[in-house]
Amino acid sequence: MVDVIMPVYNHEKYLKQAIESVVKQKANFKYRLIIGEDCSKDTSRQIVQHYAALYPEVILPLYNEVNLGSTGNSSNILLSVNAKYIAICEGDDYWIDESKLQKQVDFLEANPDFSICFSDVEIVDEMNSGLLLFPILQKDVFTIEDFILSDMNIIPTPSLLFRNLLPSPMPAFFNRALGGDMITQLLLADKGKAKYINEKLAVYRNNAGGITKTKEHVGQHEIALKRSYMELDEYFEHRYTGIFKKRFLKMAKVDLIFGAKGKKGLERWRHYLQKMPNYLKYSEKINFRELAYYHVILFFPFLLKRK
Repeated sequence: MVDVIMPVYNHEKYLKQAIESVVKQKANFKYRLIIGEDCSKDTSRQIVQHYAALYPEVILPLYNEVNLGSTGNSSNILLSVNAKYIAICEGDDYWIDESKLQKQVDFLEANPDFSICFSDVEIVDEMNSGLLLFPILQKDVFTIEDFILSDMNIIPTPSLLFRNLLPSPMPAFFNRALGGDMITQLLLADKGKAKYINEKLAVYRNNAGGITKTKEHVGQHEIALKRSYMELDEYFEHRYTGIFKKRFLKMAKVDLIFGAKGKKGLERWRHYLQKMPNYLKYSEKINFRELAYYHVILFFPFLLKRK
C-alpha cells in the first residue's frame, strides 16, 4: 500500500532512529521502506546494511555507486516505487506516531479528490531540545494556488504522504533544483487538494549539516526558485500562468526593497535600475500609490521617520 522513501547521506548520528520509526509503524496494510544510500563518508551504509538484514521483508536498500546528490538520489529511489501511496522520511528525520501511515492512508482512501496529506512536525536541534511546532496554519485544505503564492514551504517533508502520481522519471528540471520539496508539492497539487492534519506526527531535525542561510545563498536560492517556477509553468502548459505571475510580482517587490539594504548612492541607483523593470513587468496595472511609497523607501527614507 505504501512505499516510504528515505534518502541517506552522512546520517550516521540519526539513521537508526529514522529507520526504527518507520519499521515500527502499526498498520492494517503492507508497507515498504526504500533506502537510497548515496555514498556516505561515514558509517551510514553499514547501518543500512544492518537494518536491511534485520528486516528483509520491509526494507529495500539501494546502494548508489556514485554520489547522486539530494535530488538525484530521490529521483533514483522513486524509480523503484510501485505502491499506491508514497511517504518520505529522510535519514536525519523521524516519525513519532506509530499510526502515522494508517491515519494518512485512511484519509486519502476516503477522499479521492485529495492527492496529499500532511501534518505538524516538531523541529528539534542536534541536542534534541524542542524548538517549535511547524507549520502553524489557519486552514486544513490547500490548493495549488496556495502552494505557488506561499512565502514558506507549507508541507514539512517528514509529514508528507501522497498518491503515487509523480511522473516517472521526474522532469529534468527536478534534478537541477536546489531542493526538490517545492517541485514535488506542486506536481502533486496539480493532481488534487492537500489535507493538513492538525497533529504532530513527525520530527524534522535542524542540524549543522543543513544549508547555510547566508545572504549569498538566499540570493542564489531566489534565482533558482524563479527558474523552477518558470519551468513548472511550462510543464503545466501555462494553466497556472496567472498565479505564477502573482508570485513573480511578490518576489520582484521583495527583491526591489530588501535587496537594496546596505546599498548607498550610485550602488542603490544601479540596484533600482536593474530591479524596477521586473516589478513593472509583472504588475498588471501600475499602482501609483504603492510605486510612490517604494520610491520613498529607496531614496527618501528619512521622510518616513518624521512624526
